[in-house]
Amino acid sequence: MPESAPLPSGVAKLRPDRTVVTSKEIFIVASVESCFKLLASQLEQPPQWDPLIVDARPVSNVRGRIGATSQVTLNLGGMKLESLATVSRYYPKRGISWVFTTRPRLREDWRLEQKPHGTIVGLVFAYEVPGWIIGRLLYKVRHWKKVEQDLDKMLTQLKKAVESISRDQRAIEKGRL
Repeated sequence: MPESAPLPSGVAKLRPDRTVVTSKEIFIVASVESCFKLLASQLEQPPQWDPLIVDARPVSNVRGRIGATSQVTLNLGGMKLESLATVSRYYPKRGISWVFTTRPRLREDWRLEQKPHGTIVGLVFAYEVPGWIIGRLLYKVRHWKKVEQDLDKMLTQLKKAVESISRDQRAIEKGRL
């Protein structure tokens, strides 16, 4: 899979010297299609499985592809952040990314890999911490641990949501046979 598509105009790249990054993954006993469907709708409305997204409202006519934009409010380690979020990478059944288009800069990169009995869902979460060096250090000490815990919780809840949907679909299919 290509690393990423060019960013839509107006989307700035994160500055590495100011950015904190974490990477997580989880194995979900479901098809890659089921996993991708929930991830792709993440910016359409606040997903129940994501404790970080407080509110999400689409503001563009573009849906389900690069350039789709929503007004998003996040709870990031106890801090409320609000910005436009734009889908910057979209590869059906393989990966999706979105970025905040204004400050504070933030990026979520999701990748999916089909395995024989399910899907590995990986997340790279990057946040450009605003402010001076002391403020950035304090943020890392005070808030980043909570963000990482929320990301773990998000992946666990995503797993439960997708596996529940998949179980329901299998039960319906068996009932029809």
